[in-house]
Amino acid sequence: MAQDPRLSVVQALAELHRRRSYSNIVLDQLLRTAELSTADRSLASRLFYGVIERRLTLDHVLSRASSVPLRKLHPLVHETLRVALYQILYMDKVPDSAAVNEAVSGVRRLKQGQASGFVNGVLRGILRRRDVLFDDLPTGDEGLSIQHSCPVELISFWRRTYGDAMAERLVAAVNETPESFLRVNTLRITDEKFSEILKKLGANHQICEDLPHCFRLNCGYLLNNLASDEKNCYYYQDKASQWACLAFGARPGEAVADVCAAPGGKSFTVAQMMNNTGRLLACDLYPAKCETIDRRAEELGITILCTAARDASAPCPEQLRGSFDRVLCDVPCSGLGVIRRKPEIRYKDLREFDELPALQYRILERGAEMVKHGGVLQYSTCTLNPAENEEVVARFLREHPEFSPRILPLDSCFAAAGLEPSHTITLFPPVHGTDGFFIAGFCKK
Repeated sequence: MAQDPRLSVVQALAELHRRRSYSNIVLDQLLRTAELSTADRSLASRLFYGVIERRLTLDHVLSRASSVPLRKLHPLVHETLRVALYQILYMDKVPDSAAVNEAVSGVRRLKQGQASGFVNGVLRGILRRRDVLFDDLPTGDEGLSIQHSCPVELISFWRRTYGDAMAERLVAAVNETPESFLRVNTLRITDEKFSEILKKLGANHQICEDLPHCFRLNCGYLLNNLASDEKNCYYYQDKASQWACLAFGARPGEAVADVCAAPGGKSFTVAQMMNNTGRLLACDLYPAKCETIDRRAEELGITILCTAARDASAPCPEQLRGSFDRVLCDVPCSGLGVIRRKPEIRYKDLREFDELPALQYRILERGAEMVKHGGVLQYSTCTLNPAENEEVVARFLREHPEFSPRILPLDSCFAAAGLEPSHTITLFPPVHGTDGFFIAGFCKK
């Protein structure tokens, strides 16, 4: 029997908060185990991410309508109210009565029947006041926080870091749906031929003129209809990651290392830039992730890639020292640049990230040991936090005079931000239309 997608989402949200896990992991588990139709899977995904994105907004409304403090509600009742209210406020195609009735029925099926009258009363009270729910928002960052469901702490942090104008643009962008970009696998097919395949599918797409072999896709679900061999002709990769690979500039025949490679997208793009000639080492801390990279590389037709399970922050093995023309350090980070994809990150206490710069610096130092004289070292993160970005880079140049800044070949990115080319760049979602990203380049003298 098919499961109720709303009920499944309520349980998944409660599990997410209980385990403090990542949204994509919990949703993947839900979609893998729940018996849902294609339409219900789409609804479940929309509700799951939507409730996480709008949590502060939803709780603001619920707190004013509930006679019981939200912190005292059973987690399943609280999540049921959030899911119902999200449908009322943000899903025009769902009738209000259906959202309320499903919520009342849902708490009973979740063995919280004693709360059914309470849930019904709260939601119907909100419907009566629907036109004035946001008429009396506080001023300043508190109002912005409720409006965009972005914590005041994060808004204040971005104000101090990037100024008022950029901070407000970043906050306004956190709930936008990121565009889908794919990279054509040039080892299997040309851009022109893959474009023809997409046209036959009816998949609306545009070729990105500022990035080679990059397509913007508007209906990715149609790619599920590709033949099995055609599915190895592309992979999804945000423009920020593709720009990072373009900046890296790997060439055919070189020896290249990607020290934090999982899930492997940058390694795959680098291999194509190398025309599948030379040597490419892709490392990750976990053997299982290395196996996944190996398997996907084989499917894509990449033969120069080999993997190694190793800790990128540990002392560099002697056989790797000074062995590579280019080394890529795309380090673990706080992820403040990918909030649109992992909305739960916005709610983390910023103090949780205080230990990251030390780890990132160790990885960059160890990666530097692998670079040949005259070689290239590149550092990148998917976060918007100078402590993890500019400050790590400045410390590295200060303490490693054998490296000098390398101007990044990303003229269009600098132009979009109104900047002169430099050895570092921050990509902003509202400026570049990408994930938030940071790239820095070095040359070994």
